Amino acid sequence: MSCNCARTACNTSIDYTLVPGDHILPFEFTLDLENSNLYPEAGENQRFCYTVRGMGEDNSDFADLSHFVLGVCPEITEDMLENVSVVIDGVPQEVEIGENVEIRTEAQPDPTTGCAGLKVDFGLDKVDGVMQFCFELTRPFAIGAVQVCVKGGQQTASGLAICGPVCGGETSCTVYGSQRATVCVPVTVTPFATVGDTVTRCCGNPTVTPGTAVCPGTLMGSCVFTISQDVCITVPVAFGAAAVVGRYSVLCGGATTGDNCPNCGVTN
Repeated sequence: MSCNCARTACNTSIDYTLVPGDHILPFEFTLDLENSNLYPEAGENQRFCYTVRGMGEDNSDFADLSHFVLGVCPEITEDMLENVSVVIDGVPQEVEIGENVEIRTEAQPDPTTGCAGLKVDFGLDKVDGVMQFCFELTRPFAIGAVQVCVKGGQQTASGLAICGPVCGGETSCTVYGSQRATVCVPVTVTPFATVGDTVTRCCGNPTVTPGTAVCPGTLMGSCVFTISQDVCITVPVAFGAAAVVGRYSVLCGGATTGDNCPNCGVTN
């Protein structure tokens, strides 16, 4: 098996916990480089393994995962898939290609998310569920950013992309774009005060009175006093953004033999 060295400019981990919605889909996706074979040698299949983890809380703000769609190269067909496996919380699941694991095309995308790609129709608990999903391809594809679409309850989310099989050869040309933006978010600070353990100490010597005496003060009363304290409240706020590419266009130039593009200005 060849090395899965960092030779791509895509994310190996994405987290939908940070994406807002009516219900948060709190799932982290990670490309398992140790068990993947991204750059296979002759005679080997290309292998992708992903770990999906539930990172939410047990309340109505979060939703369990229903299924997800990994946006693979449209050239990939179901007959190219081999050794597909799904393990949930340590228990292997029965995989049926074309049923609970299937290719959805742009002409027939996943009905709920509207996404095309490799649909994995297995659910996962939002709090601490763990899924390992692996598949092999009978021929290698280039490695690049592919969108992951998720569905849970009545909520869908998309826009985050992870390393996966994209159309093209073994190499790719990566370009970068930047967008300057001003992000504004309101922050509400609600003070609170909690009472710790009380401490009782004796003040002076006790007074002992023989017989039955009437105690001074209010019967079953309470003592009330007020504490005032200035506080400094620091609120950390992290900003970020998710980027989604649109439909691409290409303007073809000249062609030539050899491994260098004409008038490219770059020699490999």
